[in-house]
Amino acid sequence: MFNSHSFIFVYKRIDFIPVKLFVVFISLFLIRPLVCRAQSSISVSFGTNKLAIAPIDADSNFIMRYKLLNDIRLLYGAEGTSLAFGSKHEGNNINTSLFNNVNDLIGVGLTYKIIDADMSFSLPKTRWLDEDRENLEQFRLALSFTGRKVSYRGFFTRSTGMISVDAQDEFKSEPDVRLYKIGAQITYNFNDQRYSYRAANFQNEMQKKTAGSFLVRLEPSYRYMQTPTELVPESRDVVTTYGNQVGLQFIGAPGLLVMPGYGINVTLWNEKFFLSPIILAGPGVAINTYTGDKGNFSSLNYEWCATASLNTGYNDLKTYATLRVAYDTYYTSFNPSYLTTSNLKITLTVGYRFSNLEK
Repeated sequence: MFNSHSFIFVYKRIDFIPVKLFVVFISLFLIRPLVCRAQSSISVSFGTNKLAIAPIDADSNFIMRYKLLNDIRLLYGAEGTSLAFGSKHEGNNINTSLFNNVNDLIGVGLTYKIIDADMSFSLPKTRWLDEDRENLEQFRLALSFTGRKVSYRGFFTRSTGMISVDAQDEFKSEPDVRLYKIGAQITYNFNDQRYSYRAANFQNEMQKKTAGSFLVRLEPSYRYMQTPTELVPESRDVVTTYGNQVGLQFIGAPGLLVMPGYGINVTLWNEKFFLSPIILAGPGVAINTYTGDKGNFSSLNYEWCATASLNTGYNDLKTYATLRVAYDTYYTSFNPSYLTTSNLKITLTVGYRFSNLEK
């Protein structure tokens, strides 16, 4: 928890919805295999011969490809996000008090041949901490190509209308903080013959037997933050505390992160159910260009990131459902100030598989 002089940017507060997601997930998809098991072995064998085919570039004892390689999917979920700005002169702690401030989100995705595209945005007019502040908008767009060894993902995120408050809710800014980020994630799979990164993240490939792999990710990105009004009270926004970042109005930062980690796909119930956790963490550098009361400045600073996700679900011949929990946190040093962002997201995704459109 930040001390009393740290300032936290928070989104709006609504009821989190994991219970509803679990109810829908269980009622729609977990009952189906129990019904199927009561039928004859011929019609309910869950046989991979009907469901999937062997890949030519991996060990078929561990990885299979679905015959219907393409799918369209819908998602619904909840997301809690916090953006914190503080000074090392007042402590250097990571904010962990962020999950009371969340928003609903909906999205759509498409996998066709080698390309995966996903788009999501927040639902409008849910309540802020103050009811008259309802102009938060979020938008996310991602485009991916996942090969056997290397996965490439480009992304763009936009968050506007954010509000800043202090830890005691004694200071509130105008809801006008804007944060944009564009970047790429390049992930290398060290056990590509037995561990399917596609099965962990997308549903057009199946992990036949449990397997894991060490991973390493490179993440180049550009971050842009604009703050039209003050981030901290004028009485505390002084040079002795924030240095050249006093009166901070703008930050532009190209950077690069290097994150090693590990992922594992656990198969359950004859390959129909799966459990896929991934964790990555590592350091990076960024060239921060910023504008404050003292003018324009640039500096090379260190940063680090940690990200963890858990994807679980059910696969059928033409349909699937997944429940995904993802958390990430970023820390950037400006010396003497620092910026942290944290994000928790829970989403339910349902998808429908289809064949190539060519005749």
